Amino acid sequence: MIRRALAPYPDDLVIATKVGPGDDPSTGFYEATTAAQLRRQVEENLRRLGRDHLDVVNLRIMKRSGRDSLAERFGALAQLRDAGLIRHLGLSNVHLDHLDEAQAIAPVVGVQNSYAIDINRTDDELLKICGQRGVAFVPFFAIAGAQREGGATRDHSEAIRAVAAAHAATAHQIRLAWSLHQGPHVLAIPGTGDPDHLVENIAAGALRLSADELARLG
Repeated sequence: MIRRALAPYPDDLVIATKVGPGDDPSTGFYEATTAAQLRRQVEENLRRLGRDHLDVVNLRIMKRSGRDSLAERFGALAQLRDAGLIRHLGLSNVHLDHLDEAQAIAPVVGVQNSYAIDINRTDDELLKICGQRGVAFVPFFAIAGAQREGGATRDHSEAIRAVAAAHAATAHQIRLAWSLHQGPHVLAIPGTGDPDHLVENIAAGALRLSADELARLG
């Protein structure tokens, strides 16, 4: 769909992809853990997008006890970066120790984690450290909140509703604006399948929340 909608691609367009979890037509869901599997995923992205390189490739890991190291997988992607198939590398679903491990191998341009005003606030410190290191923090589920894959939440705090009313905005726009106010290095993955919601999401980027409002939101 991206290729049909956007090709020929403008020079200033950055397309970010993600590797790790995959869906094989014959075997179903799998996790790419070897260099060969990761290369196949990268090459499939290149083929589908019709490009000779990928701008940003995020390695998503499935955190499991006793199997948390990403060095081998990230190292494999770093080799593809050196070969010119990838320009920049990022991480997804990680902790600070994963970022440390990856940065010892190759530069990391971004961290994609689930994070919102009311979920995964244990990542507050990771968000701060990313800013200090010049790494973009790219949260998802800002609009979904605890609903996660279930879609946009309707469970908004009184503070969110009050700030939304003060700005003549929706509660979802305030959730998104709050995320973007966490630092100049913070981007966002709001997600939508609705053109009207897309317009609302873009408009949320222009909302300016005061220090008092941010304190009230938490």
